[in-house]
Amino acid sequence: MPRDPIVLYSTNTWLAYAIAEQYYGGNHYVWCTPHFDAASVPSINYAVPPSSSPVEIYRALRQDVMSGDRHSAKILANKGGLSTGAGAKLEAGEITKEQADEILSAIAVADTRSFRPVIFVIPFALVRHRVENVPIGQRAHPLSAEFIIRRLPRDCFDIIGSEGIENV
Repeated sequence: MPRDPIVLYSTNTWLAYAIAEQYYGGNHYVWCTPHFDAASVPSINYAVPPSSSPVEIYRALRQDVMSGDRHSAKILANKGGLSTGAGAKLEAGEITKEQADEILSAIAVADTRSFRPVIFVIPFALVRHRVENVPIGQRAHPLSAEFIIRRLPRDCFDIIGSEGIENV
């Protein structure tokens, strides 16, 4: 059995971060991995496809934001995920209809810069009891190490904004 990781990483958008902070009590939904950069992990040990690599997600989002790409597939996917999340929170009774409408309006009018990437650095010891394995059929590769944390409190991670990492 593999040992527990020291740290988990997740790349998200600033808008997703801000919505969770303002509307979800500072609880964040994250898809994460113990491997920030696939190039730093021997491929014989783990498979880390670009779609689950925090550094690759970061680079793609950063490029789309810097170029002002209003047709970015990554940004469109993030908008869809944020909208789905607001619907789920409304259905669960965690937010009001008015709050859900505000979130959907914010997503609709957000400019490209609102989707700038941020990196969550999550000490595993703080979230061990919250981590769920991603089912194999939903992973980017059947052998990749991918996890979900449905309610990640703000005090359980550090955040690195895109302004702090210019050459990643």
